[in-house]
Amino acid sequence: MRVGIEVFDSADHYIGFWKPSMQRKIRQLENRRFDLAVIGGGILGAGIARDAALRGLSVALIEQQDYGSGTSSRSTKLVHGGLRYLEQWAFSLVAESCRERGILLDMAPHLVKLLPFLLPVYDGDPRSLTKIRLGTTLYKWLSRKRTRKLAGHRTLSPKETLEVETALNPDGLRGAVQFFDCQMNDARLCLETVLDAEKHGAVCCSYTQITGMKMKGPAVELLEWVDRISGDQGKVEAKFVVNACGPWVEQMIRQVGLDQSAITLSPTKGVHLVIPKINRENGIYFQSRLDRRMIFLLPWGNASLLGTTDTDYSGDPGAVYADAKDVQYLLQQLATMAPQFSLNADDVIASFAGVRALVRSGGRPSSRSREERLVLQADNLLTVAGGKFTTFRAIAEQAVNRVMKEMGAARAPCRTSETPLEDGRPSPQGQAFSSDDPPVGSRGVFASDVLHACRHEQVVTLADVMRRRTTLALGANNGDEVITQVSHLVAQELSWSDGQRAEQVDAYQTQRELNQSW
Repeated sequence: MRVGIEVFDSADHYIGFWKPSMQRKIRQLENRRFDLAVIGGGILGAGIARDAALRGLSVALIEQQDYGSGTSSRSTKLVHGGLRYLEQWAFSLVAESCRERGILLDMAPHLVKLLPFLLPVYDGDPRSLTKIRLGTTLYKWLSRKRTRKLAGHRTLSPKETLEVETALNPDGLRGAVQFFDCQMNDARLCLETVLDAEKHGAVCCSYTQITGMKMKGPAVELLEWVDRISGDQGKVEAKFVVNACGPWVEQMIRQVGLDQSAITLSPTKGVHLVIPKINRENGIYFQSRLDRRMIFLLPWGNASLLGTTDTDYSGDPGAVYADAKDVQYLLQQLATMAPQFSLNADDVIASFAGVRALVRSGGRPSSRSREERLVLQADNLLTVAGGKFTTFRAIAEQAVNRVMKEMGAARAPCRTSETPLEDGRPSPQGQAFSSDDPPVGSRGVFASDVLHACRHEQVVTLADVMRRRTTLALGANNGDEVITQVSHLVAQELSWSDGQRAEQVDAYQTQRELNQSW
């Protein structure tokens, strides 16, 4: 008889069968009343939990899947001020983003790295070289005293541009502007934020779904949950609750029958492709000839990362994948920028798609506001929606300030900007699964990384290791041999039987095929 439970994702795709891991701390949710319960283990929920724990609040963080498994591991993997938002006159958002970029560089230097960017300009582009120069000048001015480590921008002639990045199309090239932003490992930044919240006393539970809220008058009395691994059910009491479910915030509001009109979303879908290496050391930020959107081509270890799309999305956030139209659009735009690389869908190494939980606003998807909204929906329930990954720390600070105000508690100062995230990963040892020119924040992947993740980072599934504890799923070295080798290490640490290990591999392969189903 197998002890455990079959588990499905939010779109009813079979994930696998597991017995409960010894790391799971779900019973710590019971028999106590927390100051704060945070629903959602993406970057916003993680940031709120960490901030509150650092201020001395008792915190429970509850996530229905793995930490960061939604949008927070499917971003463009940039910490940036948002140069394009200057066109929308969003100066305060850009200034805040530039400030937070500097804080994250100091807070997590092992996960956030400086990256030079080229923005090439061609004949007929709607954004002229003069306009681009003015924009980057303003961008640098808004960054002053916020990110001292960034070098200034410079204008390159067509010849200089092609010397820096030979892949660029020389026809009609007017020149380029080089500026600096940052690249990050988004999944690990989210995970390490959760782990640091735990270090400061938070109880963090993944694969735990909130199934209901019990109200007492105008306040939430308790949350009901189910452990999606063991099937156990329970309740957690908290003085205050924050709904930080990203693209699921409306679903959570509907679930408890509260007013839905206060926060409504206009979700958009963003698709990224991992393709054979094209650019050298610069990110290339180029204008689509089709719809004037801006697209990134980023260095990504031994490959390149191309994205993103920005289209309306009304489906299940847990069932979002790249389709043939998305892939064709990105590869067509790449062909105009780097025509010497003739890529088709078969050349794509990997893909991923995420849903941006944008607060409803008018205009095209790419022009919609990235501002956050915080709404009190019951006496002790705060919903947080919108925002950018780059500004998660500032949004978390704002949310915890609001929580403490509503609770009538003396406001302890926020400490997240001055408290670094420790790099707790071990020294590389054992078999190397990926070590040559790894993506930013990865540092290569070794057996020691897999073992450490299983022992100390709440691993439940093979996908947790391949997709979020490491970058193996999004690298050139992501084939069946590596999957098998990693699965044996994980099985050893989590005491999976041969059958359970095989089920995990099959489930991971199924998810990978869904991401390559175009």
